Amino acid sequence: MANSKHYENLHFDHMINTINTDFFPESFPLHWHKYIEIIALPEDADIGRAPTLSINQTVYQMAPGDILLIWPGELHEIIENTGRQLIGLQFSITVFNELPDFTPFLNLFRTFHHIRQLGTPELAQSMQIHLRHMLSVQDTPKTFSGVETLICLYEMFMEFGSYLKNTVLKDTEQYSSGAGKTIEKINIACSYIIENCENELTLESTADYIGFSACYFSRIFKQFTNYNFVEYLTLQRIKRAQLLLSDSDMTITEISYQAGFKSISTFNRVFRQYKGCSPGEYRKYYLK
Repeated sequence: MANSKHYENLHFDHMINTINTDFFPESFPLHWHKYIEIIALPEDADIGRAPTLSINQTVYQMAPGDILLIWPGELHEIIENTGRQLIGLQFSITVFNELPDFTPFLNLFRTFHHIRQLGTPELAQSMQIHLRHMLSVQDTPKTFSGVETLICLYEMFMEFGSYLKNTVLKDTEQYSSGAGKTIEKINIACSYIIENCENELTLESTADYIGFSACYFSRIFKQFTNYNFVEYLTLQRIKRAQLLLSDSDMTITEISYQAGFKSISTFNRVFRQYKGCSPGEYRKYYLK
């Protein structure tokens, strides 16, 4: 398990932190952080000294065109980056949590660390193109550059997800026995929760909506989304409250009930827990 002494508290100027070759160190000691990190060796890199990294005690030697994926909480180390050839980016996993289409794929994404140019050339090349584009956008800031970078990141993972669905899942026994349909059902459940979060949803009623038993739904929902049912429902209620706080004249008490909370005290406590400020502070900050 990740030890606190190795924790690195990253600070971002943007939603996505891009790192070009000049800022990638030649080595960096064992550490972990709460963010996703993507590291790439460009296809035109000098192959004299291959960059070497470790993730969860597994050592990876990178060839030109390769991609490494490092997930939140994973201990990793840059053992050697001679000549500073690596490029990369860091971003919060919350950019995926915002979109229910991505949520069921999170666990599958996390099983991948090394995307090899020799093994999956089309996927590796596509991800390299998206990554270089994100770096170029951040190097020459313009209006909506942050939006453009985020869209590019989503496009990268849409292609990654499509590759996994069409190859890895399709070729597994799990897929043939219904994993593909399970992903679709979890997507439907996520959309149902988002659209009805202000109502008194229960694990049982949501499971029944997609035709699963409550016990199976509870287990499979956590497996695919990394949230239990209550956590995901609460997150959607907080997001609904954020929208009302920023785009309505309702009082905070009214908003708490409109977002599905049964009491103002619970709403205030949970909102601060998720957002780090009170609903009133959030509204003042938004309206500045």
